[in-house]
Amino acid sequence: MKLAAKLTLVILLLLALLLNLGAAWLIGSGFSAQLQAAAQQNVAVHRAECYQLQKAMIETPNLETQPPLVVLYGQQRTAQAGVGLAILSVERAFLYSGTGMENGWQPVLRALDAGEDGMTYAQEGAKVWQLFASPVQWQGRTLWLVSSCDVSSVFQLRNQQLAGFARLELIAFAGVALAVWAVSRRLTRPLKALEESARAIAAGSYDRRTGMTGADEVASLAASFDAMAEAVEQRANQLDLAVHQREDFVSAFTHELKTPMTSMLGYADLMRSAEVKPEVRQRAANYIYHETKRLESLSAKLMTFMALDPEHKTLELRPVALAALAERTARALPAEYPVRLCWEGFEAGRVLGDEDLLTSLLENLINNGMRAEPKDGRISITAHRKNGQVEITVRDRGRGIPQKELERITEPFYMVDKSRARAQNGSGFGLALCARIARLHGTRLEFESQPGEGTTVRFTLKEAGE
Repeated sequence: MKLAAKLTLVILLLLALLLNLGAAWLIGSGFSAQLQAAAQQNVAVHRAECYQLQKAMIETPNLETQPPLVVLYGQQRTAQAGVGLAILSVERAFLYSGTGMENGWQPVLRALDAGEDGMTYAQEGAKVWQLFASPVQWQGRTLWLVSSCDVSSVFQLRNQQLAGFARLELIAFAGVALAVWAVSRRLTRPLKALEESARAIAAGSYDRRTGMTGADEVASLAASFDAMAEAVEQRANQLDLAVHQREDFVSAFTHELKTPMTSMLGYADLMRSAEVKPEVRQRAANYIYHETKRLESLSAKLMTFMALDPEHKTLELRPVALAALAERTARALPAEYPVRLCWEGFEAGRVLGDEDLLTSLLENLINNGMRAEPKDGRISITAHRKNGQVEITVRDRGRGIPQKELERITEPFYMVDKSRARAQNGSGFGLALCARIARLHGTRLEFESQPGEGTTVRFTLKEAGE
């Protein structure tokens, strides 16, 4: 059953309960009041008839022993007073019966059992009577007088009120049912939108949103649902990106292995299967040696890259002296380095980090700057302290990187100029390794570059206390 139907049914049941309880109380209290008023009036009539019978007993000695006279008296009083009467002897023998009931002897006897102050009811079909019984005495002589007063109009009025209320209740129920159904549909419409959005997201439409606004609970639920959908979409996009990056990674890695392996296989087969000139043999040996060294460097960087996965590894950051970091990085570079390194701001101060990884980070950034062939033959490495942070910048004035390439240069095996990179013993893995080291230190690489003007790379580390 739909929620709107449930709401309608519950509200109608509550409405029926309240209306019927209210009607029962109102009609019942009115009915009781009318019966009580009728009883008071009928008691007065009964007492008047008792007085009339006593008067007749005074005027007619031995009235109780003369049944014809009793019958005549009863007929006259019934006609004059407009009430039913029954007169019985002290032994409960009927002397006259004019109660207006077909089987009136049983109700009369029950009235006698109720006593002088009692009141009983009798019903035949749609007619209802109130019965009162009293002994009438005079000088030791006793007769029982029973009065039957018709109160059918009171019961008929109650039945008419109940029937009228039933008709009114049906009309009210029909109107309220339509109104409640419409309101329930309107109230549950946002839930329908939530359901449709959930089904759409489950089917793969991760960009689906409810778009509902408001200040009620449903709007708050919709906002939370949209936030959840946004998180799901971002996570799905991340997973898609990870899958694409993994596919690109495998494809690039395969290509990086296949290209030199094919050439090395060709040179090796040439040297193995035929006599070649010494200069050709030397060129082949040099190529094989060069490509083998490049593959060795690539495999080492790949192993380091996989070992530094930020999802599964955390670093214990320790104070690292900037001067020691600069000195160690400079020693890691070849003695005959083709460009001049200009260190600035590394004389004092310490940062929190892993010295080995930070050395590798700076070494790779400097090598990338060297491969850009700076026009002034120098690379600037500066450290600037600010608000408890140390910003380290590596700047060259080389070829630069096109703006559209900047977003992808930290992807594994991505190279802006593949042929130049391979000629310079590049693997396309250096910046990817640098980005991963930066993430492990809680920072990220920021690139600024203009073709022909050079490239600037900066990252920020936490300053360690002295």
